[in-house]
Formats: sequence, structure tokens, C-alpha cells
Amino acid sequence: MNEVDLLLAEHAPWASRDLTWRLTPLESFLWLDDRPEFPLLFRVDLRFEGGIDTEAMREAHRFAVGRHPLLRSTIRVDRGVATWHAAATGWQEMALSGALSDEPCMEWIDLTAEPGLRGWLRQTDIGWDVRLQFHHACCDGQGARMFIQDLVMAYAVLRKCCEHTTPFLPIDVSHLDRRGRFTGPGAVITHLRRMRSTLRLLVPQPRPTAASQSAVASDRRPRRGLPAALQPTGLCSHTFQPEVVSRLQDPQGLDGASFNDVAVAILFRVLGRWQRAHGMSARSWVRITVPVDLRSREDERLPASNRYTYLFLNRRVGACSDWSGLLAGVQAELQAQQQSREGLCLLAMLGIVTRWPRLLHWALRQPFCFSTAVLTNLSDPSRRLRKRLPVDADGFFWLAGARCHDVRVVTPPLRPKTHWGVGLVEYAGRLTVLLRYDATTIDAQTAERVKNEFVEALSEWLMRH
Repeated sequence: MNEVDLLLAEHAPWASRDLTWRLTPLESFLWLDDRPEFPLLFRVDLRFEGGIDTEAMREAHRFAVGRHPLLRSTIRVDRGVATWHAAATGWQEMALSGALSDEPCMEWIDLTAEPGLRGWLRQTDIGWDVRLQFHHACCDGQGARMFIQDLVMAYAVLRKCCEHTTPFLPIDVSHLDRRGRFTGPGAVITHLRRMRSTLRLLVPQPRPTAASQSAVASDRRPRRGLPAALQPTGLCSHTFQPEVVSRLQDPQGLDGASFNDVAVAILFRVLGRWQRAHGMSARSWVRITVPVDLRSREDERLPASNRYTYLFLNRRVGACSDWSGLLAGVQAELQAQQQSREGLCLLAMLGIVTRWPRLLHWALRQPFCFSTAVLTNLSDPSRRLRKRLPVDADGFFWLAGARCHDVRVVTPPLRPKTHWGVGLVEYAGRLTVLLRYDATTIDAQTAERVKNEFVEALSEWLMRH
């Protein structure tokens, strides 16, 4: 046994066994909603200045895969029942790539044929990039964060640069048995609650963001005859420096509103202006979907998995211009939905509709718009790492002589008729706002202006408070 085998025996004894679990309703939904044109994938890049021991990093990857079995699982269907199968051998390895063209980045993953995790190591002009791609049916952002923590800490242990004798957080594979169950206040979903939540989702019907004239003129609309082709997407971003971020985290500076409240309200305002400028009626609806983590202290030992739901906020386009009423309404609605655990109603509905997978598969491919945009806040993927590793004056953590100078996240995944996704990611005291967009409906230059409008509105809000 080599050193990683010994670490697995101590910290993940379940890695030596074949394991199976039935898919939860949320996992089934995410799997059935997945498609080659709109893959349900997100990516995290750790960018290092300095040398990386490639063999040690690949061994650390093997350790992390062993700790989190859903990330090495494939789906099997037997008599209509879908099951995760995590094999004790034959795990996917971290690949070495010489160029971006070597990596099938953001390309669809058939979960019946391969696991939902892909990893690469790529040398750059200043060091190395560690690139990790996750399928959303296997884990959410918190699950990806746990995997990254184990990957980085295992590398530190293998390189003998870790001062902690037990750097790995305790996890227990048996907790995966209850990953789809919820208890506590609000967990009981009555028929009336389920009906109200269904109406919130189905009525009113939101409109997708209108296509920009420049995108229409360039004739880059999706080709229906190529169902396996990946829909072209774009990404632009802006990073706020630590002195600005500290104000975003000050409740007094935000007049008691959370940063999420302000971000959602600003996105509504940007959406409203866009829709009106492109001919949409003031009476038409827009909807923002907000993913919400459902983990509690009882879930601290849960390996990488999905433990989240979605909240839906609807507004008429005309109402998006009243800033004070918009922010107050968003703040009150988000607070009310979170306190009542409204997101559990969605999971209860999924528990019903996923009993008929063929019907759900068909319904998800109908030309409906379920959401105009998505806003997700991933906070800081390195938060716990920076408590266990050396951190320099700029807030960057160091790993055996290599400095992690950036953490980039490509999220959220876009869905049909959901053309915009806003991701908020923190690292080293900085906050990055990412706009991921459907490039068949908006070109890069126009998307940059949309992103700048969001960033400027957030900056103006901070200047006034």
C-alpha cells in the first residue's frame, strides 16, 4: 500500500467497497433535464503561480475521489429505477493536458457511461492550473468545495507541507443515505402548500430575455438539426477589491438587507430595463431563480452531494424600475421563503413527478421558459483551506511553494430559454461577478455592457450607503 492507500484506509474506508444508492428526486430531475445542447455542468479552476508536483496532485485527486463516492459513480437503470453505482476500482484519473483543445471542457457527460467529475492539470506561463468540472446531478457548489478541500489538503500531506496532524474534516458515507430527506420546521408539505408552490412556478409565465439585434443579425441562432451540438455560451466578469467587499459584508452598510437581497434586486432592475428596451410589455413577467443551500449542522459529515433547492421570484417588467419598492419586496420575499422553507415544496413536487421519468423527460423539452435568469452565490470555495494553509498579506493561500493567485468558477449552467446566469464568487477578500450568457441571443460586446450595468448599480448602491 502506498501513502494514498493508507490515507484512504484511515479517512475513507468505504472506498474499498462497491456502493449503490437510488437517485433522489432532485438528482433524478437534474439527470433528466440534462442534454448535450445544455449540459448541467459547472467548473472550478485553481490557478497557481509556481511549481506543482503533478504526480502528487494526481494522487491527491485519487484520495478525494475515494472520499466522495457520488463523484465516481455512474447511473444504471433497471426496470425503471435509476441507481448510482460507485465502483471500488477503475476510478477516473486527473489528466495532464498540453492545451485547452485537449480538454472536453463543458462538454456533455453521459452519466450512464462515465462519472460526473473530470479533472485536468495544465501548465501555464507562470505555473499550473487545476481544472475541475462537476455534473450538477452529482453535487452542488458546497459538495464541490468539500472535494476541493480534500484534494488540496491531501496534496499538502503528500508534499509534507501540512502542519495539521488531522487536516481532513470528518465525513461519513452513511450520511448519503439521508441526503434526500429533510426534517425540522417546515419539512411537512401539505397538499395546500404543494398546490401554492406549483402555482408560484407555473403561474405567471415568465419571458426569456429578448435577443439583442446584433445577435440576430449575426445569425448565430441554434440549429435544430444538430441536437448534440453544445449551445455557444459566453462569460464575462468583474472583480471587486477587498475594500469594497468589506462594505458588502456589512449589514449596517446595506441597511439591514443581505448582499443577496441587493444582488437579486439589481438583477431584476437590469432585466426590466433590458426587456423594455427590446420591446417587451411592462405587464410581462420576469423570474429570477435563486439556489439555496439546505445544509444544517447535521450535514457536516455528508460527502459531496446535492443538498439544495431553488427559490423563485417573479416581477412584472414595469415594477422593476421602482428601486425602493423592488429592494424591499425582494428582501421580504426572500426572507419569507427561507423562513418557511418554501424550497422544500419544490423537492416534494419533484418526488411526485420523477415517478414518471418518461413524462418528465418529455415535459422538460417543451418550449416553456421556467426562468428568465439565475443568480447563485458560491461565497468562498477556499474558506476552510485558508485556515489550514499559509496565507500571504494579499489573502492568497500557498501550497508547497505555489501561490493560488486566483479561483475561477464557471457557473451557473444555462437552461433552454434561461439566457443569463449571474455567479458571485469570493476569494482572498475579493468578489467576482460573473455573467454567463447564451451567445445565440446576445453578443460579447453587448453582454459586457449588461455586466457593467450590474456592477455599476452595485457600486452606486455602496456609494450611497
